Amino acid sequence: MFLELVWLLPMFLLIGLGIVPGRIADLKAARFRKIVAGNSTLHLGAAVTGLGIFLSGWLRTGQASPMQISNADSPLPAVLADGTSWLMLTLVAFVGWVICRFSIRYLDSETHQGSYFRWLSLTVGAVSLLAISGDLVTLFVAWSLSSLGIHKLLTHYSDRPAARRAAWTKCIVSRVADVFLLAAGVLIFREFGTLRLPELFATVQSYQSSGLPAGSLLPSIGALLIAGAALKTAQFPFHTWLPETLEAPTPVSALMHAGIVNAGGYLLIRLSPLLAWSPLAMSFLAVLGAVTACSAATVMLTQTSIKKSLAWSTIAQMGFMMLQCGLGAFSAAMLHIIAHSLYKAHAFLNSGDVLNQAAATRGTARQQPIGVRAGFAALGFSLTATLAIYAAVTSLLGLDLAAKPGGYLLGMILCLGLTRWVSQLVMSRQPRAIPVGLVTTTLLSAAYVVSFQAVDAVLASEISVLASRTPEIAPQITVMFAVFVVTAFLALLVLENWLSLVPAVARQNSPKWLRTAYVHASNGFYIDAVLARTTRQLKR
Repeated sequence: MFLELVWLLPMFLLIGLGIVPGRIADLKAARFRKIVAGNSTLHLGAAVTGLGIFLSGWLRTGQASPMQISNADSPLPAVLADGTSWLMLTLVAFVGWVICRFSIRYLDSETHQGSYFRWLSLTVGAVSLLAISGDLVTLFVAWSLSSLGIHKLLTHYSDRPAARRAAWTKCIVSRVADVFLLAAGVLIFREFGTLRLPELFATVQSYQSSGLPAGSLLPSIGALLIAGAALKTAQFPFHTWLPETLEAPTPVSALMHAGIVNAGGYLLIRLSPLLAWSPLAMSFLAVLGAVTACSAATVMLTQTSIKKSLAWSTIAQMGFMMLQCGLGAFSAAMLHIIAHSLYKAHAFLNSGDVLNQAAATRGTARQQPIGVRAGFAALGFSLTATLAIYAAVTSLLGLDLAAKPGGYLLGMILCLGLTRWVSQLVMSRQPRAIPVGLVTTTLLSAAYVVSFQAVDAVLASEISVLASRTPEIAPQITVMFAVFVVTAFLALLVLENWLSLVPAVARQNSPKWLRTAYVHASNGFYIDAVLARTTRQLKR
């Protein structure tokens, strides 16, 4: 019991601080925010220590064995402390700690900053509990508490109609996701007679190892979980509420985009053994993720506001993460959550410095404009070089793409992403730009491959059932779909390259259909208007 309290006390203190009355929190705001920030520091220390102990045991024995923090007889909520939960808990604790520290300065002297910190504390604690939940009841409670906390944070400036509208739209979409999750929980209990995750995973594993037929409810369970996760991660067409949440304080936007919106993806990774028996639903998820990623990336390219661009970037990234989950690449999805969360938290918290950044980079811009033809020649060279480097790196580091779900497809998308950066260096015409770009691309590719292999090794025992089911999933993802996805991402690369090469004035002379498409894209293809009309009717 003592060990349980040591690990879990900071997290439960964060949740407990969320029930402090707002009047008291506002009255003692300076002291209250110090308590929240201090407790978030303890929470981060406990998470990092726990992850370190877990990894040291893994490196010593070569096996990733879960740590037993709580059991069925414990009065505390069920906790499953394995590789997946330790990685996610540490990520949430770190991002939460950074946002707490940033918020102290950001909201200094505001009247209701005490109320802000109580809801921030509740949200960080709830998401942490979600990360280490050992049964579906605890997971759903944490899921609901995090939704409550972020709703209160989004409406911190309650006098802003746009903030209230976005918060309520998200609330409606999240409640629909809750219905899917509850329905999945009911079916899981009917099928397995338990809601504890280790017992669920052991039973599913026995289906595979013994060759016994799986339960008839497993495909429906997987489909319901996927539907709930897709709604939670702002997938097309229920995604337009996310850019509207920017009326909230900047640290809230950072928390939303770096943490809360990832909950659906984490749910799929956590319950991946159950999803392996729903290949059709996973195929649909891959298609939905690809559509979301491509459409949101297109809209992102047309935005003139830095925060709007970041918001649409998050939607595109969540779509890509759903594509990874749909392909069965859960290790890649976990690595993507970690990288995206850290990047997006930094991007939002640093968004106020965009003018200084622009001034700093203005002096390094190329002195002579490069023509469109030369620009696309540079793009072709960059793509060829990036593909060759990535192929060499994966071969040298022993990563067999053919043995990983969606390995070639996801590797190609990674290369397209690196290509844009390399082409910018080439087009800058700066001395040593090409060798610097090639060396940096090699280092980035190696860093990604090594990071993926490490995450994949930590999660190996937890996604082993899925790996054995990959042959049943793979036929659903046809060659035609892979060609479509690569072509779509390649078109986005070409579009972004064209927008950077052609001045805004010259675009006015482009074909009418292209100018029309640009206007539609800049307005998010008007999907937000349809969703707003629907939610207004539901609120009546």
